[in-house]
Amino acid sequence: MKQPLDLNKVAVWQLTFRFSTASDPYGQGIHFVRALENEPTSQLYDRIFDEIDTELRAEYGAYHFEHCDIRPAIMKED
Repeated sequence: MKQPLDLNKVAVWQLTFRFSTASDPYGQGIHFVRALENEPTSQLYDRIFDEIDTELRAEYGAYHFEHCDIRPAIMKED
C-alpha cells in the first residue's frame, strides 16, 4: 500500500502545465518551486499559480490556463 507523501520532505516541486494564447494554442511549460516548511497545501497552490501567472503574463499578456501537474522534484535528505 502506498504511503501518503509527507509534504515537509519535499525540497522542490516540479510543475508541468499547458496553456493557450492567441499566438500559441498549445503552449506548455515547466516550472520549479522551492518547498516551504509546514506550508498548507492551499497556500502552496496559491503561491505556485501566482508564480506561473506572473511568468505567463510577462511573456504573453493574456493566456488561458489549461492543465497542471504538480509532483515532487527533489526530496530533502533525512
